[in-house]
Amino acid sequence: MNRNGIGTLSDLGREMESGRLSSQALVEQCLGRIASQNEKLHAFVSVFREEALADARRLDDERLRGQVRGPLHGIPVAIKDLADVEGHVTGFGSWAYSADKAVATAPFVERLKQAGLVVIGTTHMVEFAFGSWGTNHARGTPWNPVDREIHRVPGGSSSGSAVAVAAGLVPVAIGSDTGGSIRIPSALCGIVGFKPTVGTVSTARVAPLSPTFDTIGPLVTSVRDARLMFAALTGAEIPAPTKPATQMRVGIVEPDQLEPLDPLVAQKFQDAIERLRATAGHAEVVRMPFALAEYQRLTGEIMAFEAYQTLGRIVEDDSTPIDPFVRQRAIAGRDIDQSRYRAALGERQEAIGSFRPILDAFDVIVLPTTPLPPIPVDHVDEAVFPMSRFTRIANYLDLCGLSVPVPSRDGELPVGLQILGGTGQDSNLLAFGEHVERMLVA
Repeated sequence: MNRNGIGTLSDLGREMESGRLSSQALVEQCLGRIASQNEKLHAFVSVFREEALADARRLDDERLRGQVRGPLHGIPVAIKDLADVEGHVTGFGSWAYSADKAVATAPFVERLKQAGLVVIGTTHMVEFAFGSWGTNHARGTPWNPVDREIHRVPGGSSSGSAVAVAAGLVPVAIGSDTGGSIRIPSALCGIVGFKPTVGTVSTARVAPLSPTFDTIGPLVTSVRDARLMFAALTGAEIPAPTKPATQMRVGIVEPDQLEPLDPLVAQKFQDAIERLRATAGHAEVVRMPFALAEYQRLTGEIMAFEAYQTLGRIVEDDSTPIDPFVRQRAIAGRDIDQSRYRAALGERQEAIGSFRPILDAFDVIVLPTTPLPPIPVDHVDEAVFPMSRFTRIANYLDLCGLSVPVPSRDGELPVGLQILGGTGQDSNLLAFGEHVERMLVA
């Protein structure tokens, strides 16, 4: 049993293979947990009870006939409320986006179903995926399960997906990451989140925030689970890493570039780095070409322009019931013209090129996932965006990224260690992440 009390995907797969657990029993267990906890946690938008049970029974029958689709056969998964699932409304975290049922299913969801996963429902999110605190002032903010007494931010925008996994409502959920929206909630809820390289997972029939950066990935409780889900999402076997994790060259972001940093995050990061130095083949401090806040700003400029192209009609209508803070973020894109947008895309390509020497020198870059632990919801200042200050560099520079929880004592808030890899280096990143995960708990 793992940290969320339900088991890793590997554990569950072995239980099913041995005959000690059926898909129907696992889905019923998850449905029971959702029914008893979702009113407080506000993780799920919709629960596909009858469909999920029917799919589970069918998959159990397939297993009895020896037709096993793979290691994830019969395991339930939750989907962030921005991907089309035929016959269900894609809400995009909003009351204003759509009221029509989808006429087809997103290709990545179809791939999950082909791999044998059971889609159990859809999860709450920040409206239009445009925010990193995890708050939603239109449809409600999910409750971070790390504290059952104080309503703390779950992180965004894949807030409900992170809460669902961290609370053990499901063993895996899908999120999207445009500026950190998988990694941030994973860090704040104490689980693992993986942002693949853009383009490796289809975003067809996924409501877009910023197509330049939008990425689909899993929220899970172990890095091995992230690897299993990545294979299912891409429909391909993940290649072996090009070198052993203990021989990978590690760049540690220079401490002064991380300031300001919460004391708990600083201490946990330092503890993790000391362990990492003892096991890595080569680790040294590296300075990023720009300040991390500058990567955040540059990403935000492109993101705002692209978001306004899709959402402008909705957010300009004052009568629509939209989170007022999200409305302001989307409307900001109105003031960016086409020439500035094209220039910003060109500057991004130059920045990616200038970062190449660092990627030539290091296999992975490590830094905290967020500068703060999960603060109380009533302490949030929606005018500032500190939670994405460390994550947007990956989106801007077209890197893959992983957030792994740093072990915490009882009563201590969770902190995430972020590991970044080069474009297309997802396999190396996941292999190193598994090494770090083992090292942190040793």
